[in-house]
Order: sequence, then C-alpha cells, then structure tokens
Amino acid sequence: MFKSAGLLVFALISLVTPGLSEKSTSHVAVLYSQCWHEFPLSTAILRTSRDGSSELVSKVSFIANPSQNQPPLDRLDNYAPWTHEPICTGVLQSLDSKLCVYTNATFSNGRGISIITTPRIADEFANLPIFRSANALDGINVFSGAWYTEKLPGKGVGMLARKQLKFKDRVTAYTPALVALLEDELKTMEREQLYRVAVNQLPEATRDAYMDLAYVYGEPKVRVQDIVKANTFQLHVGGQNHLAVFPETSRLNHACAPNAQYYLDPALLTHFVHATRPISIGEEITISYTSPLELTDSRQRHLQEGFHFTCSCPRCSAKATTDATLHKIGDLQTALNDWSATSTATPKLAEKLIQLYRTEGLDGFLDVPYGFAALAYNAVGDTTRAIKYAKLAKEAILLKDGPWTPNMQIWTELLKDPTQHWSFRRRK
Repeated sequence: MFKSAGLLVFALISLVTPGLSEKSTSHVAVLYSQCWHEFPLSTAILRTSRDGSSELVSKVSFIANPSQNQPPLDRLDNYAPWTHEPICTGVLQSLDSKLCVYTNATFSNGRGISIITTPRIADEFANLPIFRSANALDGINVFSGAWYTEKLPGKGVGMLARKQLKFKDRVTAYTPALVALLEDELKTMEREQLYRVAVNQLPEATRDAYMDLAYVYGEPKVRVQDIVKANTFQLHVGGQNHLAVFPETSRLNHACAPNAQYYLDPALLTHFVHATRPISIGEEITISYTSPLELTDSRQRHLQEGFHFTCSCPRCSAKATTDATLHKIGDLQTALNDWSATSTATPKLAEKLIQLYRTEGLDGFLDVPYGFAALAYNAVGDTTRAIKYAKLAKEAILLKDGPWTPNMQIWTELLKDPTQHWSFRRRK
C-alpha cells in the first residue's frame, strides 16, 4: 500500500476587479483552485538496467564506524536530545552541508524517531516542543481504538474500521519512525547505508513495524529506501522538504473517493487522520494519494508512475461520467470566481457545486464548495447562510490542511462580521 506525499490547499490570488475603485477592491481574495502536490517524493531512486533488474551502485564506506552506533551512557548528554552519536556523510555539494543521522530512541515513551538531515536543521528539530516538553505529545501515538489492519485481496494490508465512525472522528495521530531530507546527490547504496543506520537505531518494535511495510521493487539490498518510496509523506521543516514514514498510517490504502482525510503538523511531526463521512464497522478506511479533482487519465498516470498500481475504483471505472462531472465542477468554480459586473454566479450555482462534490464522493474536500457558497450567499446579503457555510468550510479545512493554513483567514474574517467583509452585497 503506497503513500502520497502532499497536502491539498486552497490557492488564493489577489486582484483588483475591473470597473470598481481600487479603494473598495484592493487585494480581493478570490477562491481560485485547489493544488495538490501529487507527485511522490522519494529518494529511493533505483537505477534500472536494460533487462529490467535493479542496478545497484557499489557500496561505499563513507560512514565512520556505522556498527558503533550506541555511545557509552556517560556520553549521551553530549548530543541531547539524541540518544546516539550523530553519524554523518561528508559535505554534500547540493546542500553545502553534511547529512547526519539523529536518533532519539526514548522519544514518545520509547517509540523512537530517527531523522536524517543537516546539523542546522537538526537544531531546529531539537527545539520543537515535542523534544522539550513531556506533555507535547499527549494523545498522540496512542491507539484510538478506531481501526485494525487486515490483508485485502489485491491491495495488500489495509486499515479497516473497528467501530462505527462519524464525521470528524479521529482515526490516527502518529509521529514518524523515519524522517529524511529530500536529496538526490547520494548514490543509491550510499543512501541505503545511511537509511539503514537510522532504522537500525530505532527501538525494536518500531524498527520491526517499519520493516514490515510495503515496498515497490522488492530488492532486499535497498529495502529500507524501497519502503520509503512506497510509504512516504512530505514534511516541511527548516525550509526543506523531508520524507516521513509513519508505520501505522502507511496502512491506509488509496481511493479516488476517500472516506478519510489527513494533514501533517510540522510542529508536532504528527500525521492526523479523521473520518470525513460515516464509516461502518469493517469498512476500509481510505485516503487519496493524488488529487481526486484531476481527470481520470491524470490520476491513473500519477498513481502508476508514483505507486505502480492501476486504480480500478468506481470513479476510475466510470471514466466518462467522472470526467464529465469534473468538467462541470471546473465550469462552476470558474463562474463562481467571476466577480465582474456581468457575473452569472449565484448561491444556486454554489449549492449545485456542493452536490457535485458529494456525488463524486469528495466529502473530504468540501471546504472548496462550502467556501464558494459562503461568498455567494454573502454577495447577495444572506449573512445567515454565509455564516453557515463559512463555518462548514472552516471545519473542513481543519481536517484537510490543519489549523495553521492561510486559507483559514478568509473564513475567520467573514465570521467576524459578514457585513464588513469585502464580498457583502457585491452581487446584489
């Protein structure tokens, strides 16, 4: 079961509407589109020979004493909060820095974590609340009782609901076992050596959970980064993209009409998953690995190129119907984004947009049509419905992008006083 690395976010633009004074329209925030980082981020770049077999780069001994990872106990304080002496490469030209393994085997009550990054960014990690406060991870890395795993025909291991789940119920909240800075300078076996040091230094239970995850190529000599390729999410820390593997949430399979949504909290290094519609006992819990708002061929291409499988879900199997609906969604969003004097946008169009999202099973992405509805109603002076949909948009964003997303500001401002919002009576 393969993981995507990305977050779905609103794209916001600022503009001055033609025909209106600059004073009244300065920097109007317009709902424009959704953006998805749909391409998998992976450092497991396995070279392939002509006959299709993996071509393994010669192993190099660039790590000093990799077998001597655990320092004497009386030296541990020298590298706090790390419980192992950092092991580093030489200086990498692309980073202008060496790359080191930083492990805290006692992290989160013995769950452990290994981070491969630069010394500068390691200092930023070390200053996060999760390494400085004993209570920072309260309620995280705790089994929610909401799920169990099981082998599924044609899917490998999947996650299923242990109990009836309703909208907004938390499914999982876990920190990663492995975090690795995204780079492409190291050779395959150099990177594998570094990754193996990081995984081997984890506590046994966490290491075993990691090594039990799915992989793509099946070559044992590069198994650790093969697992990264199949299960990675993107985590942005210290101004750099890092790859993160979460053993529990890596069991979530893909669906083009998922019943759960996730976001990553870079401050807590935590991957949160919540139900976005009712899920029955024994029903598989799914997320989307690529943007479900892309046309079928694009979704299929990204899934095949990134995760090496062909999706045969109901939406993909009904390509013509699905793509026709997506075109309608695009047309409606374009119309609702039109704030000119000749705009045909109405609350009725926004309600139709909401229904199309639901028809496609896109419950986890309803912040977009809810947002359009809030603005459309406010534009005709219906503040009651504007508030209703702004609250729903805000609620949906929290499940999809997290509380810090800039898009939250749109609905926070509208909810303060709809009559003072730029959209009030703009179309009446």
